[in-house]
Amino acid sequence: MKLKEEVENLLSIVLKELSYHPLIAPYLNISKEKPLQQCIHQAEALTRLALRKPIRILIGDEIGLGKTITAIAIVKYLEKLNRAKRILIIVPRVLVGQWCKELERMGISAFRVKHLERNTIEFWKRQNFPEGYYMASMDLLKREERIQEVVNVQWDLMIIDEVHKFGYKTKRFWEIGKKLVEADPKRNIIFLSATPHRGDPRDYILRLQLLDTYLVEGWRSLDNRPFYEATHGSVLFRRTKEDVNNIYEEREIFPPAKFYAGVINARKDEIEFVARLVQFLRSKLIEFAYEKGLISQRVVPLLIILIFKRAASSPYSAWTTLERLLMKRAAPEFTSELIDSVESFLEIGYEDYEYTEKDPEEIFDEFLDRASPLLTDRDRREIAELRDMAKSIIETGDSKLEALISLLEDVMAEKESKVIIFTEYKDTLYYIHKKIEVERHPEWSRNILKLSSDETRDDRIYQKIRDSFENNPRSRILIATDVVAEGVNLQVAHVLINYEIPWSLIKLEQRIGRVWRLGQKRIVEAYTLFMNNVADSAALNSMYQKLLNLKRAELSPRPVTGQEILLY
Repeated sequence: MKLKEEVENLLSIVLKELSYHPLIAPYLNISKEKPLQQCIHQAEALTRLALRKPIRILIGDEIGLGKTITAIAIVKYLEKLNRAKRILIIVPRVLVGQWCKELERMGISAFRVKHLERNTIEFWKRQNFPEGYYMASMDLLKREERIQEVVNVQWDLMIIDEVHKFGYKTKRFWEIGKKLVEADPKRNIIFLSATPHRGDPRDYILRLQLLDTYLVEGWRSLDNRPFYEATHGSVLFRRTKEDVNNIYEEREIFPPAKFYAGVINARKDEIEFVARLVQFLRSKLIEFAYEKGLISQRVVPLLIILIFKRAASSPYSAWTTLERLLMKRAAPEFTSELIDSVESFLEIGYEDYEYTEKDPEEIFDEFLDRASPLLTDRDRREIAELRDMAKSIIETGDSKLEALISLLEDVMAEKESKVIIFTEYKDTLYYIHKKIEVERHPEWSRNILKLSSDETRDDRIYQKIRDSFENNPRSRILIATDVVAEGVNLQVAHVLINYEIPWSLIKLEQRIGRVWRLGQKRIVEAYTLFMNNVADSAALNSMYQKLLNLKRAELSPRPVTGQEILLY
């Protein structure tokens, strides 16, 4: 009996010690979640950081390489050494649940994770924030009083996921990030982002300077190859899928991905519509150029960009946008909050905005409603003619839609292939869905799913759509807006189509990362559709400039806009 107790005690001690081991602990944990597929590059990060005091690093591995698991492994190591007792994890609201699952898979019970929310923060404050793991959404920290309460806590380690949101262009989040990181220079800080560089060198360098207080020079003097080379392995860890396949694992963990540009030969009426729209918008911009005040400096440029981007998405999106402008309303005045919201969406992208109360499309519509009184009678006549041109294109046939259908017919001819079609706008999503399901391929009606903010409002509907696409062999086409581009793993599909080119590089990378990740078994095919008009040329030039800036920063950008050209 005594021997049995001694053996049990010995096993208990060994298992307790192993429970802190970042690479062994997950295998000792009984969890409902899928078992981990761990890779050598994750262990390498821990090994290289183990002796640093403090640890301050930006883990910028590509999407799908398991940055979350890498970060949790580092946390468990520091916890074992008593260097991390109070741990704060800050993530976008949509990723809170996913992070909790990953913590559980790594042996950290849900009972150990405390949630910082509007209705709990005062409770933990009264308890003097006891030791443990704390999960907070970025949305919680938007209010000044909340951020100050969090900053005042003696955190030993702080993880900020999707840290690319903390940039100087997103002023609110940038100020939050500065307060959190600068509160204690000795605090361990882990930044996570698969897209650490937006394509803007100033934004990228300022983020690195936030981590490393010794980088005191101006961003322009640091924007050079020697600086970027010096940051790799010191301030930044950046591994690619090819690195994992060829260097770390020496086997194919990730299948290859091919990027295609689908160039569509627009008809004469389509080219004329875009050219006339651009001419009208340019004239409006010139008209307000010499005036002063809120309307001319902020509202009109944003209105022009909004009309331009939505009209370039699809003729139906153009028609609904122009139709809305023609509805005369006694709209209330613009508020700074509304203008800031639209500016954030258009310049940065949906992925950088924590919206809880309103759908981005609703904000755009509200902006258009309030802009309507700015139009003169001459403007209205021109917009009415443009609207009629868009309607005529819808009735005659849309060249880009025809190219999409041709591509989908090839995909549907392959058994078991699944495809995701991304569009930026809900109007375009419903237009594509109706045209395909009702008019062109009614036999696909049981194969098509759609997912926009309308569906995500009800979590049951959202989960039902996700489960159907992931598990039902009949569900083969998913048409989605970017509500699904961040935080959702859809490697069940191997074909991705960007219906229009977004102006945000992050958006493109997030989208491809949803399908090209651990668990993908097939060669990934990513298509981006382009019209040969001035709208898509402008978007393409903007994207090329951002890709060149990434190359300059030694970040090995992907040819996300296409390395092979297909003509339609």
